[in-house]
Amino acid sequence: MKSKLWTALLVSTMVLSSIALPTIASADEFDDMISQQQEVIKTQQDKLADLQAQKTSTEAQISALESQIADIQEQAADLMDQQADLQGNIDDLNAEVATLQTRIEKRNAALEEQAREVQLNGNDTSVVSAVLNAHSISEAITRVQSVNTMIKANHDMMEQQKTDKQAVEDKEAEAEKKMEQLHQAEAVLDQKAGTLSDSQLELNVLKADLEAKATTEESKKQAAESKLADAKAQQAAQAEAAKKAAEAKAAAEAKAQEAAAQPTTVTQTQTAVQNNQPSGTKTETSQQEPTKNNSVEKEITIPAPSVSGSGILGTAANYLGVPYLYGGTTPAGFDCSGFVQYVFKLNGISLPRTAAEQAYAGTQIPVSQAQPGDLYIFPGLGHVAIATGGGGYIHAPHTGDVVKYSQISSSWGPIFAVRIN
Repeated sequence: MKSKLWTALLVSTMVLSSIALPTIASADEFDDMISQQQEVIKTQQDKLADLQAQKTSTEAQISALESQIADIQEQAADLMDQQADLQGNIDDLNAEVATLQTRIEKRNAALEEQAREVQLNGNDTSVVSAVLNAHSISEAITRVQSVNTMIKANHDMMEQQKTDKQAVEDKEAEAEKKMEQLHQAEAVLDQKAGTLSDSQLELNVLKADLEAKATTEESKKQAAESKLADAKAQQAAQAEAAKKAAEAKAAAEAKAQEAAAQPTTVTQTQTAVQNNQPSGTKTETSQQEPTKNNSVEKEITIPAPSVSGSGILGTAANYLGVPYLYGGTTPAGFDCSGFVQYVFKLNGISLPRTAAEQAYAGTQIPVSQAQPGDLYIFPGLGHVAIATGGGGYIHAPHTGDVVKYSQISSSWGPIFAVRIN
């Protein structure tokens, strides 16, 4: 491979393949990742909105309970005032009762004194006795009037005694009744206050739980937003790689056209490759040899592998069945470039993170020259795999799949290989 024409054609073929072959699978994969994260974000936003609505409702209930508790506290304060007033009334009533008791005691003493005089002095207070003991009619009339007056006074005194005693009993009963009513009202308010306090505590716990759930869902949303941003960044990197490939395509086409326009001699091996003839058949494409004005480009040299292909493949096989995870770089889940990077790292080789970067991490060689342990780069520089030999490779395919072996097919395959050196 020493001629300028073969060099130009090889470079042109590699670059044109990277542009011309389909990039739909990789683009769809990015679109699927972005769509998934957008759906996750929407779900989390809906959950957050629902939690916020529940929190708002709970806060409204808490506010209503606090208002009811304030009303009960106000009623309790009013009861306390009523109890204070009633206690004052009871004190006044007790004073009145004491006064009535004094009156009753005085009347009892007067009645007892009167009865004692009658018994000791023989003073008969009856009307008959008053008439019989009178010395004249006028004295009899006077005595009868005095007796009647005394009888009436005694009767009035007895009636007043009854009235005062009943008044004392009534006032005491009334005071006891009011006090009992106040105690019952106080007990009812205490029960209501306790019930409302319990409800308030439950709602506060519910509110705290909703806030904790909202924090969790917000973290999930932020994680999804981070993954979405990463997916968009990789999508942009893919687009940038495609742009660079397009620029390389244009340059390669121009170089191929320039090389084709110059007379060159194709070597035996190149002719065999181009015409699919066995080695040993020599074909001339031109009778002219390159001149000094037609410089010959440097020969493309494919370096020998500097890594152990068996070691790379042995390490890779340990992770067969690991699920594909977008952005994954550990055995918990791999994406394509994360898997390649991890395997090579375990073999002491540091590779860049993305497939587009790994495409330039070594020497780009034709797919036909790939050996076990080399990298396969797929259309659009959006997917990378590790060659296993015989057209096979091991890779982390896409979402919903696992690390597995695959085979190059006519509809989908690498555009070039990369030898890490």
